[in-house]
Amino acid sequence: MSPPSTPVSPLEALKAGFRRACVRRLVGDEDGAIDVLKNEIPKLVVGWAKTTSLDAAEKKGKLKEMFDDESGRADELATAFDLFAGRFEARVAELVRKELGDVTNRLEQIVEAMSGGKPVEPLTQESEDGNEGEPEKALEEAELDPPKGIGLRFDEIEEMIDQVLSED
Repeated sequence: MSPPSTPVSPLEALKAGFRRACVRRLVGDEDGAIDVLKNEIPKLVVGWAKTTSLDAAEKKGKLKEMFDDESGRADELATAFDLFAGRFEARVAELVRKELGDVTNRLEQIVEAMSGGKPVEPLTQESEDGNEGEPEKALEEAELDPPKGIGLRFDEIEEMIDQVLSED
């Protein structure tokens, strides 16, 4: 048996719906974001508009403020994700470069031994400069793409909001 769910206020439901659209856009699901904006948000706006005594201009201002706030949160999430992905990519690139360097050195030793009869030296785990790898340096040198601001903006849906509020 699942615990009883607590009722969500119309404003919180609207925020959650808009956040869902922003997240869908963030992960590249543009069609899903548009679907939420067209099919869920208008109903949520009407539901919220019925619970507030603000006039139409104040409702629109409140919606703009809320949408811009949620969009800003989506942009912050995108930036955090981009930074994490960049750090991860730089770390993996450093590890791959080190491993390839070790394999190349080992293959050169084997080829040299086979052609000259020298004994093959054991593979060492240290890089040429004696360090195990410097992912922080690789991160600093990595050319990361600037974060993309992909949150939704109120301006993108303002006409729809005007229409929904005028029907209210």
